[in-house]
Amino acid sequence: MHWNNQPAKGTLLISKPLIGDGFFEQSVVYLTEHNDEGTLGFTLNKESNLLVKDLVDNFNRDNALMFGGPVEQDALFYLHEEERIPNSAPVGNGLFLGGDFEVFQKLIQEDQKTPFKAFLGYSGWSPGQLEDEISDGTWVVLHPPFETDILTLSKDAWRNYMHTLGGEYRIWANAPEDPWMN
Repeated sequence: MHWNNQPAKGTLLISKPLIGDGFFEQSVVYLTEHNDEGTLGFTLNKESNLLVKDLVDNFNRDNALMFGGPVEQDALFYLHEEERIPNSAPVGNGLFLGGDFEVFQKLIQEDQKTPFKAFLGYSGWSPGQLEDEISDGTWVVLHPPFETDILTLSKDAWRNYMHTLGGEYRIWANAPEDPWMN
């Protein structure tokens, strides 16, 4: 595993312990864009109580709907590996964001094993904001290759990365999400 403090498209942000942020506490975020205009990403390990089929008519998969971030939580976004979907944007590591939803829905329902993650909302940073947060000690930036598949990361991903990072992070792997509730 390769980590440094340089965010880029296709990297993971792992929140450091006790950052004091209600949404990003114990988060794993996949960055789909990072440039002079800002940064866009999706939180991979924050499951909602809904399934995608609860919001999308005629959807027959039982995938959990994730909270992608605190921005535009009324909008649906999806990450997938299907390059045949028109208008999808490549976002690194063989992954694509969005595209023609009807084609997406048809393809993933034809092959029930096709992995994807669907999100309500996204995570966004204005130019320089993420770099400031990294300098302040909020995030660890992981670069590919990753030990696990981005589309199948579980809600326990943050704890697993704390173990993997080792050292001072390993002690936090078993910390409750809200340490005051221990």
